[in-house]
Amino acid sequence: MPKRRDEETGRFSQSVSDEEILEVITDTRMSTSEIADEIGYHRTTTYDRLVALEEEGVIESSRAGNTYIWEVDD
Repeated sequence: MPKRRDEETGRFSQSVSDEEILEVITDTRMSTSEIADEIGYHRTTTYDRLVALEEEGVIESSRAGNTYIWEVDD
């Protein structure tokens, strides 16, 4: 899922919606890197998006060593 560049500002815009991220992890548990690979974002950008969704109470995380595992909060 490629990022789109705004022609006026030159900045990249978000091209993956929160709903698309949620579709990726619905009914499964995935690491930040796995999700990043699936949606085509850098791991750090993906992590920031996932933390925002967690703060909204939509998903939750757990840790396995140095890895965050994400799942939809039922």
